[in-house]
Amino acid sequence: MPRLILTFLLACLLVACNGESDSPAAAVENYLRTRITGDEAKLVALACRAREAEARTEAASFAPMNAEIKTLSCRADGTDGQYTIVACQGQMVTNYAGETREWDLGARRFRTVQEDGRWRVCGFAR
Repeated sequence: MPRLILTFLLACLLVACNGESDSPAAAVENYLRTRITGDEAKLVALACRAREAEARTEAASFAPMNAEIKTLSCRADGTDGQYTIVACQGQMVTNYAGETREWDLGARRFRTVQEDGRWRVCGFAR
């Protein structure tokens, strides 16, 4: 019996740590943190189906930038039809061709939508 309980707890821990986007804010945070790595497959998996091509482009453009997120905090900020809008605060720094640039992550709000039971980033809010 103790072995069964331990196995169950381990399974719960693995599910909790697998990076799933269980809220709109977590989806955007995962997307932004993945975007700076340039990992196309992971970024596409975090994007809605309608935005997969843009996710591929973003992954390719961020791959050589040596980007890092200094601070990041996101929260749900209303709805727009089927989308939940997410606002973030924080900074990202990119280094490319000898130029260092800081980006305000609060400059844009993100649209998120639930597809296949997961929250996914689906572009920017107006």
